[in-house]
Amino acid sequence: MTREAAARVVARPFFGLLAVLAYLLPARALAKLAVGASGLVYRLFPRLRASLLRNAAVILGASATEGARERLARGVLESFARFLAELVAPSEESSRQDLRLETIGREHFERAAAPGRGVIAVSLHMGNYELASLELAALRPNVAVVYNRERIAFLERIRSRRRQARTLEEIVIDRSPFFGIEALQKLKEGGMVLLAGDQVEARDGKRVEFLGQAASFSLWPARLSLASGAPILPSFNVRRPDGRCRLHLEPPIFPGDHADPASILNSTVRVFERYVRDYPDQWLMIRPFWLSTAGGPGPADAGVTKGADSRQDLGELFR
Repeated sequence: MTREAAARVVARPFFGLLAVLAYLLPARALAKLAVGASGLVYRLFPRLRASLLRNAAVILGASATEGARERLARGVLESFARFLAELVAPSEESSRQDLRLETIGREHFERAAAPGRGVIAVSLHMGNYELASLELAALRPNVAVVYNRERIAFLERIRSRRRQARTLEEIVIDRSPFFGIEALQKLKEGGMVLLAGDQVEARDGKRVEFLGQAASFSLWPARLSLASGAPILPSFNVRRPDGRCRLHLEPPIFPGDHADPASILNSTVRVFERYVRDYPDQWLMIRPFWLSTAGGPGPADAGVTKGADSRQDLGELFR
């Protein structure tokens, strides 16, 4: 807890400076500055560096060289820096990004929505995932995102204002013990619920093989699907080489095709695997994700047995 508090103390002025520069510099210059600063963060914070390298070792496999692991670790941090620059950018800059966003697989959304039981869009923290949420909200009315609040308050306010401007409702996990009831009601109304499949709630975690190693994923989205009858729509934001973003929608996973939540979860995780393999530097996972790696057991081990919160906070950049 002391380490987390110290990280947030260091993080606040850093993010505050980034927010001020967002109003002084063009978006491209701000992104370049943020990416440059990520190299300094990589060198100065060994705990963060170790987390990134541990994840890279699993993603790339046992045959990967030390140099390849470090390139991926730095690439993830650079992608995170681009995301942060876009997060704090003035709203008019974000509007321009929205206009450039492309959607692939719109037919999968139409198929998921057709039964009228609502849609559960499950994503990863990939690319600019906030931009993906806003674009998903534009696909239909009555949409809510289920999430944990960012502990750095002014960043949370920026994110929340942007969502509200696009009529994206918020269901906050750490605000009410009844967040699940709110999500279920949204689906019963035929609406859409957005979730981060690599976070949400560790208290309902299940060990699943992910890229050859054991990881903990929440069963909650699968349970919500069975309870509501709403299909899961795997959704991913992917950044193109030219900097533009694309929203990729995959075929829906219908609860009626599965016997239990574990089966639904397994099908969802298999889609996650494909996207992390294809776009490893765009998965913005900065905490140790796997339960056990070649580097030793990760802190997520405790999450499966003790119900720890598996969120990754932006302050973790400085842990």
